[in-house]
Amino acid sequence: MNLNLPFSVKTYRQRRDRLMKELSKNEQSFTAFFWSGSEIVRNYDSHFPFRANSDFLYLTGCSEPDTLILLQKIGNKTRTSIGVRPRDLSHERGSEIWEGERLGVERAPKALGFDEAFDIHKVQTIAEKYMSQAPTLFWGFGEYPEWDQKIVAMISKVHHNNRGIAIVKNIRDPRPALHEIRKVKTSEEVAIMRRSAEVAARGHIRAMRTTKAGQFEYQIAAEVEREFKKGGSEFPAYGSIVATGNNACTLHYRANNTKVKDGEIILIDAGAEYQGYASDITRCYPISGKFSPPQKEVYNWVLKSQIAAIKAVKPGVDFFKPHIAAVKVLCEGLSKMKIIKQSPKVILKKGLWKNFMPHGTSHWLGLDVHDRGVYKRVENPSESVKLMPGNVLTIEPGLYFRKDDKRVPAAYRGIGIRIEDDVLVTKKSYDVLSESCPKTVEDIEAACGPKL
Repeated sequence: MNLNLPFSVKTYRQRRDRLMKELSKNEQSFTAFFWSGSEIVRNYDSHFPFRANSDFLYLTGCSEPDTLILLQKIGNKTRTSIGVRPRDLSHERGSEIWEGERLGVERAPKALGFDEAFDIHKVQTIAEKYMSQAPTLFWGFGEYPEWDQKIVAMISKVHHNNRGIAIVKNIRDPRPALHEIRKVKTSEEVAIMRRSAEVAARGHIRAMRTTKAGQFEYQIAAEVEREFKKGGSEFPAYGSIVATGNNACTLHYRANNTKVKDGEIILIDAGAEYQGYASDITRCYPISGKFSPPQKEVYNWVLKSQIAAIKAVKPGVDFFKPHIAAVKVLCEGLSKMKIIKQSPKVILKKGLWKNFMPHGTSHWLGLDVHDRGVYKRVENPSESVKLMPGNVLTIEPGLYFRKDDKRVPAAYRGIGIRIEDDVLVTKKSYDVLSESCPKTVEDIEAACGPKL
């Protein structure tokens, strides 16, 4: 069986070792569980495409459903085990003949670099055995309610079998430690994320080349995602947003069912998932191929703010510094366009810009499109974390002028602009992973014609 793991088995083993070392800073002996997730029924006997939990993917590279990682450290000794579905070559529904080849118990240890494997149907016996050997259990409650109940029931049984004396004395969440590890990407991860961004950029360029008045937004989405598939992306990283005209003023517009018209701007927020890693790119372009003067004016202010934010990215600066850089430029633009008849300083001080940009400028990016990891320091939530080499974040300022907003001069109403790139923090500066996607007015207009 060819698992096609994105990285070597050694890499995943090192990740698990690093996590156990991190968890052992405060707990000398512990057991930690991580669940891959189960298939979810879409309707009747059809399922949604399965994609394993991102923490599980980070620790194994494997995306089989109904799989459990067990990590244990007792003093200086460690043990790793994985529960998987057994091989099943019968003719029954749900077997490998129907659903595809499974890794199986026999092959899992060598294929994934674990000390041992077991039949997931025997998980209760195995898990209880692990629990009975360590006073601390690491498990992340809240993501899988069914498993939350199983964990509580297993702890109760272990205590009952020990004549009511508590063996598991502490239950802690392993995710904060793991997510801080995930937040810093290795050169191997960066190479995959760069590829993910390149694939996504091709989708955006395809849309610019093919969009014509009279099409529906979902037809344009199909062109974008066609390029994702061609580039090796198994899934979009999230539901693609294709929003024409006033629809672009809805931040998470999902309907994608409006017919596009000449004279409108279309906003596409779409990213590819490549070997588990997300890209996240937003571009806006005119249906006609040429920006009108008001559209161009709004677009260039957003672009100027985005460039300022990107230039603020460097190791050691506060996470929110790029956001502040973007907002200062947007305040200047809102004043110059007379959207808000106040000075840029007043607009900034009073937070008036929030009426037209009601979101942040950045989020972490990785295995999740809104990747895990804190933005504020745990020990002092009033302070933001500092950017570090290996962090990848989005830079995505915007301005949104709804068609029915009477505060906005008529020429600007119905224009929604957001520009988003994926940016790596390097040792000294930054690297725009999505730079192959056209962004200036001139480059976008060139990409929009001639139509394919």
